[in-house]
Amino acid sequence: MRRIPLLDGWRAVAIALVLVHHVAQGFYPAQDSYGADITRYGAFGVDIFFALSGLLITRLLLEEWNTTGSFQLRQFYVRRTFRILPPVLVFLAVYTAAGQWKSTMEAISSLLFFRNYVPSRLTGFGTGHLWSLAIEEHFYLIWPGLLAFLGPRRSRHAAAWLALGFGLWRMIESQYPVPLFAEVPAHFRTDLRLDALLWGCVTAFLLNGAKEWDKLARQTRLPYWLAAVAITIWCVRYYSPLTSVAVAVLIPAILAGTLVHPNWWISRALNWGPLAWLGRISYSLYLWQELFMTPGWEPATQWWRHWPWNLLASLAAATLSYYMVEKPVIRLGRQLAAGLSKNSTGSVDLQVQRRGDQAQPGGHEKRHVPAVVSRGIGDNGGRNRATDIAEHVHDRGD
Repeated sequence: MRRIPLLDGWRAVAIALVLVHHVAQGFYPAQDSYGADITRYGAFGVDIFFALSGLLITRLLLEEWNTTGSFQLRQFYVRRTFRILPPVLVFLAVYTAAGQWKSTMEAISSLLFFRNYVPSRLTGFGTGHLWSLAIEEHFYLIWPGLLAFLGPRRSRHAAAWLALGFGLWRMIESQYPVPLFAEVPAHFRTDLRLDALLWGCVTAFLLNGAKEWDKLARQTRLPYWLAAVAITIWCVRYYSPLTSVAVAVLIPAILAGTLVHPNWWISRALNWGPLAWLGRISYSLYLWQELFMTPGWEPATQWWRHWPWNLLASLAAATLSYYMVEKPVIRLGRQLAAGLSKNSTGSVDLQVQRRGDQAQPGGHEKRHVPAVVSRGIGDNGGRNRATDIAEHVHDRGD
């Protein structure tokens, strides 16, 4: 199956930032003393994950629309369920067996994906990273159905307006003397972070079609791209409700720049084999790393929770999870989704070339197909670009 290593490279960058952030915490005896360490900016690796999810989920659905003229949400949710749930359920089972829960509410909220709205006094560090997974699950519940209801043309504007609305709400809420959820960290809440995914959705529309692709390539020439990176770094350094809006907008643009310019040195670097492999296991690595990495202000007696064993244990657990859980259940989910598609339409799988896309009045795509490869949906052979892109949608958080 064809993959896009560059996207895996971006996942590797994101998970590496998160790991640096969490590893460094282990060397500080007090949380206040860690606040001045530059490694705290590694938490913004989650923003890269958010941008990737918004971009790729939307891209996947738009490719399906361009190919079939419809959105097959049942198949989409079957694939998503098998992609997300089994690895996290295994993690939660091990966490339960290890007796790590701080409260019943922590366990229930982690299982039902509302961990990001539970007061900090009821939760432990080991499930802290599940806040971002909860946000992504909320996004999956809302956006695909809204896209299907509005259609591609209206959804493009809806995504932008919604993203602006959530960013504006974040600025307004920050001025409240008492936050709506006083005991919940603001950056955990879906209503304050959803624009990070929605701007990825907007970017997916800008990549939908050959003309759009070429136009974006012209607009993201290297000097502009480097300026966007510099502005993003500045906004992260001086992070505020206002600069957070710029971060949410710019990160998807930075990702898209490397997609439409595969010959850039940074794009070639992101294609490096070991980096791409790290990106492939990044979901499992994200899930398991916090079981092994504890901050210095929460001393751990176990040897495998101390440097460097905590990093090695995280990598080992993630590798086992990827090859023994993720890959088999993803394959099963695709087979079930393909069976649903075959039963409902009796169609075949079409593999088309993106360069043949031509814009059509009315918002649809007319495809000139120089070469069409037809195979049964249940085959292990070639599949359309939408299914290839599905391989890259990553469902995790910080």
